[in-house]
Amino acid sequence: MNGKTSIAFDYSHNNFLTLESSSFGEFTQFLFTSGYKLGKIESGFNSLDTLEKYNVIILSTPRNTSLKSNEIKILENYVKNGGSLLIVSSSGGDYTNSTNLNELTQKFGFEFVSDEIYDSVNYVNLQKRPIITRFKPHVITEQIKKIVFSSSCSTKILDFIEDEKNVRIQGVLQSGLNSWHKRYDGEYWIEEDIPRIPLMVVVEYFKGKIVGFGNLSIFSSLAREYGFSAFDNDILIANILSFLTRSLESEGKPVTIELNLDLYYWVDDIVRKEKWDNVGDLINVSLKYFKDNYDIIIKEIKKLRLERIEKRKAYEKAIEKKEKKEITEEEVIDKVPVLVRKKEDLEDIMDALGDITGEKYEISIELDKEEVETTEKKSSKEYTDEDINEFEKGYPKKAIWHGKPTIAFKEWLQKKYKS
Repeated sequence: MNGKTSIAFDYSHNNFLTLESSSFGEFTQFLFTSGYKLGKIESGFNSLDTLEKYNVIILSTPRNTSLKSNEIKILENYVKNGGSLLIVSSSGGDYTNSTNLNELTQKFGFEFVSDEIYDSVNYVNLQKRPIITRFKPHVITEQIKKIVFSSSCSTKILDFIEDEKNVRIQGVLQSGLNSWHKRYDGEYWIEEDIPRIPLMVVVEYFKGKIVGFGNLSIFSSLAREYGFSAFDNDILIANILSFLTRSLESEGKPVTIELNLDLYYWVDDIVRKEKWDNVGDLINVSLKYFKDNYDIIIKEIKKLRLERIEKRKAYEKAIEKKEKKEITEEEVIDKVPVLVRKKEDLEDIMDALGDITGEKYEISIELDKEEVETTEKKSSKEYTDEDINEFEKGYPKKAIWHGKPTIAFKEWLQKKYKS
């Protein structure tokens, strides 16, 4: 290919979609204003050299005619060498349109089903116009919130692909949970529920790409409720052509990432202001900067990470020390008898608290002069073991604490001997 962004329409198999048709005027105008170079293939797909002049070839529902076996082979080689195909069918698939697109699409791992899709809940006026609001992540579905898929057939991804190593296929658009279809089984049209079946497939085939879906009316200018201008239909078509006209080497593989919501709105605003194609452009620029400055950025990230770790350790250590101090002090103080008053009786308690908390404590409890004299007089009384036993029978506190008589015991002695 010559590297120019060029699109060719198939004019050799009685396709519905043509540049001259007024029914597709809005789509045609979009192509011209988007800067695509347009061409026609009027003598069939008989020369690989002719096809390779174009980035994308569009086949849009051939009628009452079939692709020849050599044409299918040339189209396959065109894609294998890096070309792209947009293959569009419509309601009823190959059966209704009397063609053989499936002989081509089966080479790429999918086929069009001979059916028509309906939706009994989400639709615009007619059930054959289902509205779709859920999309699988892909560059084709970026910035799309709602589309209408009118008068369409479904697609089927084949169970067996001959060369799986060089073929990657995925359904990016599915029918809803309330979908059903009328399908031709070779003799009759039967009705079946078909929730979440593929409506659009994307294939990466060797060096090339294919997008296939069964909705021709999405290109229409005849009605704004289901055609090119309905909801986000035009964005979907623009995304498809953008995807097909880029090489796999320059575009890379689609990757799904989760962005912080604030970052997403910020990025989306930049993309719109700068008129970039999509969020991927901004991400690629960011990654390129990261790659070019990898050593500096990684060094700074490691430095910040270590600083955060040290701050967290210091904070946790301070909290642990504070909790230990508060709990231990309370436990020790609870053990101090309320009736202890003399300074010498509290010295051991203060030393214990100092060992635990690492802080120095001073005794602030002082006895007035009269109380000290009274206590000394009480302590001068002699007492026996019988006195101790008698005292402890009536009181929960011991008479002797740290080898010395308690104040309560001294008071009891004074009363006993006074009486």
